[in-house]
Amino acid sequence: MMMNRCVGTNKLAERIALRYSIPISLIKIVKEEEIELVCDDYGKDTFDGLTVYEQENDIFYIHLNTARGNRPDKVKGRFTLAHELGHYFIDHHRTALINGIMQPHYHNYNQFGNNEAWIIEREADDFAASLLMPWSLLKPDLQNEKFGGSLIKELSGRYNVSFSAMAIRCLKCAYIPMMLVYAQDGKVKWQLHSEDFPFWQLKHGNTMVPENSVIGEYFCTCDDCNCRKDEVVFAGDCFDTFNQEQNNLQFYEYCLPYKNSAFSMFWQKN
Repeated sequence: MMMNRCVGTNKLAERIALRYSIPISLIKIVKEEEIELVCDDYGKDTFDGLTVYEQENDIFYIHLNTARGNRPDKVKGRFTLAHELGHYFIDHHRTALINGIMQPHYHNYNQFGNNEAWIIEREADDFAASLLMPWSLLKPDLQNEKFGGSLIKELSGRYNVSFSAMAIRCLKCAYIPMMLVYAQDGKVKWQLHSEDFPFWQLKHGNTMVPENSVIGEYFCTCDDCNCRKDEVVFAGDCFDTFNQEQNNLQFYEYCLPYKNSAFSMFWQKN
């Protein structure tokens, strides 16, 4: 059921995206739909984005919280705005808001929750990704170059999205077998893998990052000399392998560090 809803959501977003050029102008969409966009400081401990329907004037308002870095010209704010546009464009979200069935809710970006209460948020996240990175345009761009961290970085700039958003888009569209990892202070916050990736989890599971990976080296030694480039790593050092023979399988890892956090992308070396 969830899969079917997401497919429909993705097709809707893609149809809208193809009316515009890359990078998608969300501000133009907002103006054409006569949505009131309000960007203000609502405090760091509140929300990223909020969609409200005003019955009296028949107007939708989208609020972006600048205190949490949500500016419409920045990558985080663009994703938040695209997410809120999902609530506006997806029929059952829009109808529920108009009829007061679905109350305005706070969007704090976390697409990895698995509680039923997050289903509607995940639909809006899928809409946002499809709107900002329409697959019919992105796939040819990927195929024109050798896959790697530099390509993801280049495309994230071209589409005006974050590196992680672009990597997640490639994974969810099953472009190449991949695993993505985000960690803070050496502890895994989340990991995500495509169905065709040969391993299900990191060497230490959902706890600490593997010491002999690039992301592990960054946290263990504070050395980022192997970051921001495609580095060869071995399966036995990084993943929970099933047998001894798999340990010598070679993968690429591209790690993007930032202060006490880091994001790594793994894919198999051909």
